[in-house]
Amino acid sequence: MPSLPSAASAADMNQVEYLGLCDRTAVEWETLRNYEMFSLSPDGSFPMMKASRSKAVRLADREVMMVGGGRCFRVSLSNHPTQNKLQS
Repeated sequence: MPSLPSAASAADMNQVEYLGLCDRTAVEWETLRNYEMFSLSPDGSFPMMKASRSKAVRLADREVMMVGGGRCFRVSLSNHPTQNKLQS
């Protein structure tokens, strides 16, 4: 299989902005599926991703954290632009 292409430098990249939704109710760590995004805060700040049953990855710096359990808020990226974004 071919490898993923990569950008030569940051100058070859575009700036992007993602919209997302954050659950209002916390869920148990065990209910998240692998590679599902979550936040420890109900406002969705500092999103993370569940990597395995006992590991999470902070998306800001790709730091791997060991996790034994707890509660978190699911984060879902939205693929529907808002009216404000369409008018820009």
